[in-house]
Amino acid sequence: MFSKTKTLFAGLFLALPMVAASPAYAQARGVGVVSVDGAIQATTAYQTAGAQVQSTYAAQIAQAQARATALEAELLPLQQAAQAAQSAPGATQESAGPAIQAFTTRQQAAQQELATIRRPVILATQYVREQIGVHFNDALTAAMAATNVDLVLEPNAVATIAQNSTANITAAVTTQLNTRVPSVQAIPPAGWTPGDTLRAAQAAAQPATSQPEGR
Repeated sequence: MFSKTKTLFAGLFLALPMVAASPAYAQARGVGVVSVDGAIQATTAYQTAGAQVQSTYAAQIAQAQARATALEAELLPLQQAAQAAQSAPGATQESAGPAIQAFTTRQQAAQQELATIRRPVILATQYVREQIGVHFNDALTAAMAATNVDLVLEPNAVATIAQNSTANITAAVTTQLNTRVPSVQAIPPAGWTPGDTLRAAQAAAQPATSQPEGR
């Protein structure tokens, strides 16, 4: 699948009461590290659905790759012209401006074109991730219990960790996810937008609002 942007699940840890702020570090019995992206992407459901996405949208993927190559070749001389204008003796903002603007404008148009071609693939990838992601908190809670961890950090909060450290419980979370969500749909339904699956799961988890009895 195409490289993803910032994960939709970056805030999942905040929903867990066991994950506390920094003063709890000293009191924690066990500290674990979990990569949300790594745990989700290693699941069987993600791998299987990912292959289906690649197959279903093979034409769009090939088109995007071909256009990216062509656009890169088209942009290169514009970029070189902009760099030359900037480095020319006595160059000013006014003298270099047209060349820079020409490159920037074409670059933005190229990015928009590629985004349009890639959109079905990106949307399907997000759909797959969300279907797995709605089970992430439950999987993390179970993995923490299984590994005797009561405080979890994301990798970017850790200075360094040994490759095979038992503090890394990402694989344990993946195992729990595999149990909870063995498979997912690869193709989003018509009209689906990013966040729909998460919002639906959150709404379903809310307790039913009591209605006043009629007189």
